[in-house]
Amino acid sequence: MLDTKRYFECLNSEKVKPGKRLHKIGTLNVDDVETTPLIWKNKLFRCEWTGRLNNKTSYTHLVDMEDEKCIGHTADSCLFPSAYTENDRMFVYAVSNDNKELLLFWSDDLLKWESKSVFKAPEKWTLFNTSVCKSPDGYTMALEVAGPKEILGEPFTIVFLKSSDLYNWELLDIAEYLYDMNRYTACPVIRYVDGMYYMIYLEEMPIHHYVPYIVRTKDLKNYELGIINPVMFYDDDDRKIVYPEKFTADEIDRIHSSPNINNSDVDICEYNGKTIIMYSWGNQFGKEFLAMAEYDGTMEEFLKSFFC
Repeated sequence: MLDTKRYFECLNSEKVKPGKRLHKIGTLNVDDVETTPLIWKNKLFRCEWTGRLNNKTSYTHLVDMEDEKCIGHTADSCLFPSAYTENDRMFVYAVSNDNKELLLFWSDDLLKWESKSVFKAPEKWTLFNTSVCKSPDGYTMALEVAGPKEILGEPFTIVFLKSSDLYNWELLDIAEYLYDMNRYTACPVIRYVDGMYYMIYLEEMPIHHYVPYIVRTKDLKNYELGIINPVMFYDDDDRKIVYPEKFTADEIDRIHSSPNINNSDVDICEYNGKTIIMYSWGNQFGKEFLAMAEYDGTMEEFLKSFFC
């Protein structure tokens, strides 16, 4: 719940002043959406879900963002992947094709993969996006779900899981730990910084428009809304093209002419002192594009910049 008194105190505070800015770099792909930027063996990669929007079998691949080459392929026919790395091991979490089971795939070389089931949806639940971060008690996962309204509220809602080792996960009591039953809250990315969980998620605006908002919490129970929101807003900068040579004339036309009512599926990492931001834009009905932005500061600076 928004503390309106604190909100207006912060709004008028000298602590809220212009600083470093988020800059949209442009479109990287057509028909690709949920994507995680991350560092593996000191190089910037993205874990990318592909195939879903062009009538092919969906799968996840890892893309070296220095040369745009794919060197990993996993999670065939799975949905909504996210990724996490630790000690040069790649962990990919993805939802089964029926949206009822959360699966883990892991590899040390992106060639040979092992897998296991880590969470099965309770009856009548549907699973969607995930995000994982390291936290003082091990690891925390934000999981987007939908289900019975009397249990999970309005679709979509974010629940939380905990793990001590990244391989075994337990759902926290949804009577205490969730966000937010009262409205559409989707596509979470969660990070733990300086004693606080920061979570960027998707808000539904009037007339089918979508923008990412940010909140923070110490306990995954009580949330503070960022004094500056939304995190970013759809505009024509989304249509800038990073690598024009990789697109066909038809694809370039789609980028320039498709409706854009959405900046969604945000995910972030820090690389060389900057915050790398992956996101999707488009119409949320099949015309979707993968894009990139940067914040000229660390991830901690970026996350804290929305609060006073």
